[in-house]
Amino acid sequence: MFVAAAESTALWRCKSCGKEVSNRWHHFHSHTAQRSICPYCPATYSRIDTLRAHLRLKHAALLLKH
Repeated sequence: MFVAAAESTALWRCKSCGKEVSNRWHHFHSHTAQRSICPYCPATYSRIDTLRAHLRLKHAALLLKH
């Protein structure tokens, strides 16, 4: 799914979309259909770690109640 980018040894080019990325695992999840859904608002994310950051930032008061 990735090939080494010609311009940099730290970047990878995605064969699906052509984007150059440094973290293949994170970018890979942007191409999957699975979504992580926020239980408190309509926000959805392709990665669970991004959902967790959203919960800490936007819904901290609700998390403290549990």
